[in-house]
Amino acid sequence: MPGKHRVSSQSCAHALIPPVDAFAIVLVAGLVALFLWLWLLGRANRGSGLEHLGLRSARQITERREALEAEDLAQMLEAHNARRRGRGEAEVTVADLELRVAADVRAQERRREEYLATSDLDQLLEATNARRRARGLPERTRDDVQREFGAGSGERS
Repeated sequence: MPGKHRVSSQSCAHALIPPVDAFAIVLVAGLVALFLWLWLLGRANRGSGLEHLGLRSARQITERREALEAEDLAQMLEAHNARRRGRGEAEVTVADLELRVAADVRAQERRREEYLATSDLDQLLEATNARRRARGLPERTRDDVQREFGAGSGERS
């Protein structure tokens, strides 16, 4: 067939692949080499990268802080017990301190609940009295509410 050109598979492949700049090839090869070098360096040096920079992990910081707090508690307890021994009083243990702190927390929570109950009652009384004033009725007092609903409505035990 004259006038028809036969295209080889090799020339067809060259037509589909655009020419690549030599700089792009060098850049990609350099990035691959850098990645491989960093990967091999990481495999060779076991441990955390933070250690090489003189930094510590969050777990190490937390453990150190807990150890320092335990040491501080022991020192404060020893100083407190030395003063108590000087006065002739019995020494205090960590368990005694924990019980005292737990009792203080319970008392604080009880006071908080009492305050919130009183605050809630005051807010309800204010809203009720505003409606009663609008209707021309006399206002209610805390004593009225406590007589009607019992002494425990304003105070919790």
